Amino acid sequence: MAEALLSASLQLLFEQLTSQELANFILPRKLSQELLNDLKRKFLVVLNVVNDAEVKQFSNDLVKQWLIQVKDAVYDAEDLLDEIATDALRRQIEAYADSQTGSRTHQAWNKFSDRVKAPFATQSMERRVKEMIARLEAIAVEKVGLGLKEGGGEQPPSRSPSTSLVDESFVYGRDDIKEEMVQWLLSDNEVNNIDVISIVGMGGAGKTTLAQLLYNHDKVKEHFNKKAWVCVSTEFNLVGITKLILTAIGCQPNRDDSLDMLQHKLKESLVNKKFLLVLDDIWDVESLNWESSERLRAPLMGVLRGSKIVVTSRDESVAKTMRSVHTHRLAELSPQHCWSLFEKIAFQDRDPIACRDLEPIGKHIVDKCQGLPLAVKSLGYLLHSKVEKREWEDVLVSEIWHLQSGYGLLSSVILSYHHLSPPVKRCFAYCSIFPQDHQFNKEELILLWMAEGLLHPQQNQQERRIEKIGELYFDELLAKSFFQKSIRGEESCFVMHDLIHELAEYVFGDFCIRVDNGDKVKKVSEKARHFLYFQGNYDACVAFNKFDAFVKTKSMRTFLDVKLSRRSPSYRLSKRVLQDILPNMRCLRVLSLLEYRITDLPKSIGNLKHLCYVDLSYTSIKILPESVCCLYNLQTMILRGCRDLTELPSRIGKLINLRYLDLYACESLKEMSTHGIGQLKKLQRLTYFVVGQKSGSRMKELRELLEI
Repeated sequence: MAEALLSASLQLLFEQLTSQELANFILPRKLSQELLNDLKRKFLVVLNVVNDAEVKQFSNDLVKQWLIQVKDAVYDAEDLLDEIATDALRRQIEAYADSQTGSRTHQAWNKFSDRVKAPFATQSMERRVKEMIARLEAIAVEKVGLGLKEGGGEQPPSRSPSTSLVDESFVYGRDDIKEEMVQWLLSDNEVNNIDVISIVGMGGAGKTTLAQLLYNHDKVKEHFNKKAWVCVSTEFNLVGITKLILTAIGCQPNRDDSLDMLQHKLKESLVNKKFLLVLDDIWDVESLNWESSERLRAPLMGVLRGSKIVVTSRDESVAKTMRSVHTHRLAELSPQHCWSLFEKIAFQDRDPIACRDLEPIGKHIVDKCQGLPLAVKSLGYLLHSKVEKREWEDVLVSEIWHLQSGYGLLSSVILSYHHLSPPVKRCFAYCSIFPQDHQFNKEELILLWMAEGLLHPQQNQQERRIEKIGELYFDELLAKSFFQKSIRGEESCFVMHDLIHELAEYVFGDFCIRVDNGDKVKKVSEKARHFLYFQGNYDACVAFNKFDAFVKTKSMRTFLDVKLSRRSPSYRLSKRVLQDILPNMRCLRVLSLLEYRITDLPKSIGNLKHLCYVDLSYTSIKILPESVCCLYNLQTMILRGCRDLTELPSRIGKLINLRYLDLYACESLKEMSTHGIGQLKKLQRLTYFVVGQKSGSRMKELRELLEI
């Protein structure tokens, strides 16, 4: 799990630092390879205890603060190594250009490029590396006092095994789906002897409760000759599961029985029987594969037609692996049902008159649960013992995440987080930058992940496009209910449940700043790396003083502007933001200035050498400065709806890492065929191409773009 902090991009950069090419680049700057190796060793000393710290951070605030220091150090190391790699890339590009032409034009360009990168060149890389090593040594000393252990360390809290018993008096809002599923359980399939139905949903949604209701329904009891309830939990162990099934149907297995012996016993016990099996809480999609699923079914082939398997899981891929004929994604409870459940727990055996003043507060508290039964129960039990109005108000203004007695809820969600793969964890945590209930687009989010360096091929993914890797990560988060399809927006829009959003903020919020509806940024933490500015319809003018806290900010990576889109240049932005603030954000990877009435960008944008993503959609931009062509890391440039844009920079072909160039509705754009578009070999999408009258039909440039 250490990769969750030592990002894939940092590992890649460490590998690059061992190459002879980069060694040649480093030596003239008096930065020894041994010094960089020492930096790597210091990181590894700290990262050996990261697994333990990742678990303990949820119960020990000092450990959480220690982790923040480590993440901050990782960020600084990434910036330094990115800087080295970018300068090496710049020299490669310019050396290649010189070898092709050797012209005065290229010599002039190289001098211009040297001036653009000058702000970085004056700093001592050796001094920065030594400071980083000393910082990591101090962090390593602190790990001893915190009792952090190397290797696996402390394990995440596990969920108690479920049973088939349920107290139906505490179940609300599931009658309709219960009856629908009972009818399915009672039906007979004319093709298969045994079918699978899956119940999928986020932790705490009530999947196990629904399965218990089905298992204990009177009609279900009468319909099936044999029933078995198995709580699978973390590992899909076929031997263990088979033993539990045998025990449940009254056939005691022997301790030393092999899987073959167990399956023969099970087959003999169930032949010509109508059988119901519940596999509750399947987690591990690695131990559950097509082979293990088929081997589970093998001894069940002799059961009577109409036998059923009910599966519950947080992961939709489990349903696919089990070949479910029907998958039900469990919806949230209605506000009315949530209140009924909360009222039963919180006000049980209490004076109704004394509870009157608490009811309005209680209803607001229930709203925070967003239809999650486990959250409602957790807060209901917490407040049952609290009689003072002030105590209820304290709970109302607190985040559920910070309420200790909500640990049953927290452990459920924390388990979901711990079961994410390390790269997916980082992509999920990045989403804390968005406000609650924010609707996001899948493709746009993947482009942001890519720009932030969160997407890198794993050992078995080397041949996959990086966008495909982003899709796999997104789909994993969707399948495991970290993301949900929005019911309010377009089909391609997604949201996060508030509790899931709070989890993202807990693990990553110290590195994010978010300002809503035109508020002024009051203070910027030194550790802050990501900034999102959300504008409503009533904030049409953004003055410099709203952002003046950023003047001395050096390490910001994200400057993301989110608006209630009008698809036109509707907002005014102080020129001082462009001239005095953005040039200082030298570590910026993402820059979004969509829908502002800006007509140009400062030449200093070329100094933002880490920049990978630029969105100037629906601005009044007329021309881009030539210095944009020094942004050798740029992957995404969105100029959609820039109706006043007349031309692209003449050397745009130098942006060899550009993958997305969105020029949709750039109606004033002139000829593009002389700009070196054909050199953009990595381009995946080009939405618009203009062939000028003077140059004739030079469409052959597009033949070079093999990735489109």
